[in-house]
Amino acid sequence: MADKKIRGGHALIAVGTCLLGFIAYAAGCSVPDRNYVNDTGGTSNGGTSNGGSAGTAHGGSNATNGGSSANAGATNAEGGEAGATSGGQPGMNRGVPTKGLIVVGGTAIDQTQGVISVVEPITGKELNKETLPVRTQVAAIAYDGAPKKDVWYVFIAGAFPAAADKTVELQVRYFDDVDDKWITLYKNPQYPPPIPGTLTVLNDRLAYLSHAVVAGKVTETLTVLDTSDVLAPKAIPYTLDNTAGPAVTLIGTRGTAADRKSVGGTLDVGISENCSGMPKICELHILPISVADSLIDGQEHLIAKYQGIPLAAAGRAVNARQKTLQDFFVLSDAAGAVSLYITDPDAPEAASPVPAPQTATDLYDLTIADCQTLGIFTAQSENVLDGLTLDFGAGKSLDLGREGQLVAYEPFSGDVIAAYNPPTDGFITAPPDSGVHGPELTAVSVASTGITNLSLPVRTKGWAPPSDVRANVVTTRYPVPFTCK
Repeated sequence: MADKKIRGGHALIAVGTCLLGFIAYAAGCSVPDRNYVNDTGGTSNGGTSNGGSAGTAHGGSNATNGGSSANAGATNAEGGEAGATSGGQPGMNRGVPTKGLIVVGGTAIDQTQGVISVVEPITGKELNKETLPVRTQVAAIAYDGAPKKDVWYVFIAGAFPAAADKTVELQVRYFDDVDDKWITLYKNPQYPPPIPGTLTVLNDRLAYLSHAVVAGKVTETLTVLDTSDVLAPKAIPYTLDNTAGPAVTLIGTRGTAADRKSVGGTLDVGISENCSGMPKICELHILPISVADSLIDGQEHLIAKYQGIPLAAAGRAVNARQKTLQDFFVLSDAAGAVSLYITDPDAPEAASPVPAPQTATDLYDLTIADCQTLGIFTAQSENVLDGLTLDFGAGKSLDLGREGQLVAYEPFSGDVIAAYNPPTDGFITAPPDSGVHGPELTAVSVASTGITNLSLPVRTKGWAPPSDVRANVVTTRYPVPFTCK
């Protein structure tokens, strides 16, 4: 996924006296019906095949130029009402999940249609594969593992990345672990297009960097949805001040330090400022935003200068070595030296740098292996996956033999899932022993036995994931709170 920044906007549609677009949600307008849909009745391949915090903005290594529309993702056939067989409202007041899931949004090999693949994290078995309607793709996916929720926010658009000047469809889903099928609780095609890699879930809030058209000009903005009622997500009015530079990262922490269960939380928006030179060197500033019923900006603070792509991720669990929830940034300086910056979500001015042993000029993605107290990041042309102990900065690298791309931590297995979407189609005709990689989901059993000891073994025995999905998005099921084993 190469193009890291995308710009775009949204359209508004008038229905009677109420707008069913982004502004309508902020104003509290009603939402369309069709809240309950069993997706296995509407997918083009029959649905089921029996055979998992945000951070850095990504664009996708195989972004297609297909058109988008305000109705992106709408299906022509719909299944039965969710809950008809169980007598309840699936997705509402659900128990704490006991199984992990890896959800991959991408395309089939030929890239003509979007695909959502659900993978079991221990074996790699594909539990469900959904082929989206023609000319639609997954734009972004986020998981909300708060108590009684267990829902997935799936954005569907006409292309990946989503077109800058079109709205996208938001689908709120849950995954039925008994029947291995999706149930859609809500869908509506009038949401601002998300910038990939920036979806961030707080308590009853979903935030993401997005686009708006102001006076005919596309500009980046921040969208925050009130998801206290997952059947009617609505926007909280807010205007992001991006006069100093574009927003490039977004991470968040649930609740407050005093009460992690309180509504909302803290967002930290990374803003790129004062760029100059070649290679371009920029300053990464962090703007903390307090989120509840409204959004309140804090004081912006400089983290450090960087080149390439700044990486950001937030911790989601604590353990004996990592006792508080923190924000993490991995930056490459003008010489390619990599440093880890650790901050309190509410006080980015206290960022403390930890020099890393790795060097890289094209950082790509970052995930936090909370239970192992490790930061795992990738570099694209260096073809590596790197690990850092968060409490010391000791490092190790794993040669992937191909570009370093998306990574996601899967808490139930404790593995990091490293996805690969080939930038060309050469693998299709390459001989099996040519060393040319096709689409991959690699399971890395990351481990850390101390502040200076870490290992990154690739798990091969018993791991057989699908190899026919070109991943643009990888998300894992991560309940909150999560108890590390």
